[in-house]
Amino acid sequence: MEAFPGMNRIPAGERAAFNLLFLLEHYFPKSRRIQHMRESARRRAVAHLQRGPKGKLIEVQRVKDISASDFRKSFLSKGIPLIIENGSANWPLASRWSFEKFHQRYGHETIKLVQRKGVAADDEIIEGKEFSEEIQFGAFLDQVTNGGTKYMRFSPLLEKFPELLDDFDHDFFKRMAGNSWGLTYQLFMGATGTFTPMHNAMTSFFFVNVCGIKRWALIPNHYLPILNPSADGFGYNHSKAQADLSNVTDFPGLECIDRMEAVMQPGDILFLPSWMWHSVRNEAPTIGVRCGFIYPKGMATEATTLSFIRLFAARNPSTLEALYYVLFKRNLPERDKWLLTAKLIRR
Repeated sequence: MEAFPGMNRIPAGERAAFNLLFLLEHYFPKSRRIQHMRESARRRAVAHLQRGPKGKLIEVQRVKDISASDFRKSFLSKGIPLIIENGSANWPLASRWSFEKFHQRYGHETIKLVQRKGVAADDEIIEGKEFSEEIQFGAFLDQVTNGGTKYMRFSPLLEKFPELLDDFDHDFFKRMAGNSWGLTYQLFMGATGTFTPMHNAMTSFFFVNVCGIKRWALIPNHYLPILNPSADGFGYNHSKAQADLSNVTDFPGLECIDRMEAVMQPGDILFLPSWMWHSVRNEAPTIGVRCGFIYPKGMATEATTLSFIRLFAARNPSTLEALYYVLFKRNLPERDKWLLTAKLIRR
């Protein structure tokens, strides 16, 4: 992986053994034998890493400008994250979007907040299930600016207010990705200190940071045995591992993995490739949009096993549900848009 020269590596055989057992556990989730074998494979991977040096922390590369061809050649095709500084500074949203302006335009509207296991804080999940809360948008915005704990993640709010899509440079996505097939937009708003735990998913995306400061921790999927996610059949994977190493006792070997960090300022655009693990913390009240797109090569090459699981073993949602969303989401009732978007979790 060129993003990590001299990267601490897990031997291919140990990774393959863990990946195979992780796949089998999706088909046989109650098999104690498979669970035991997976745990043994994980321990072997941990033991190998712990015989080596401590992991490195690398800053994500930042550029002030980059051509579409250079981006596709040096970053998209190689699965390397990148920050384009002030990449959206000249887009209409830079001057039209703020907490105050959203309050003026939409404060009277009712919105829904949907949380999902693994990508929400533990205290945001009710009885371990998806939780949908209706709230007046103005009240939500007030609590964000006043340091509240409610966090809007993966919201299809731009479908509720489609005029907001006019504030993007849509040609940017088409140029950089080489196509605009399957492009989806999800809105994020949160106060200082709100966060999203470690997770990954199939689609690549650009994240446009409109206002506030976001700190991202990134971990390559090479370290899947160390992150040790649940085989729960979701359309995404999640782990309770903390990138700051605060729970290394629960995730041995975490101190030996190489990881990246990206701090986004207002106007920055972050590119994140398929299957890159990430957690995010807001260091100021933030508004941002995840712009996901389909890049088949990255889906297959960045994590072949996880792509196979997503296509043939995921249950919540299934591949057919996800495809239906991408193709026909504008025809879904509003409630279904919110709930199905929450299921997809493709940040």
